[in-house]
Amino acid sequence: MGDATYHCRETLQEIERFLDGEMEIDVRSLLERHLESCPPCMRHVEFSRHLKVMIGSKCGGEEVPPELLMRIRVMIEEHEPPPV
Repeated sequence: MGDATYHCRETLQEIERFLDGEMEIDVRSLLERHLESCPPCMRHVEFSRHLKVMIGSKCGGEEVPPELLMRIRVMIEEHEPPPV
């Protein structure tokens, strides 16, 4: 983002950070201004927001079995790069 405006490409790259509230206030303001004047980007944001809500409602209530957590941890440890 070289100038003081947000464009479609930057908006689409930053949708997740925007929806998760992980942007600095000034950058968020630029993105919001872009969304106000760009219906296609707004549709992308609304779709992503709806998808996050739907996934959260379908996947958020169950506890992960301890055996699965252990298998995931082992797999991560096996694929971690060695310390430098």
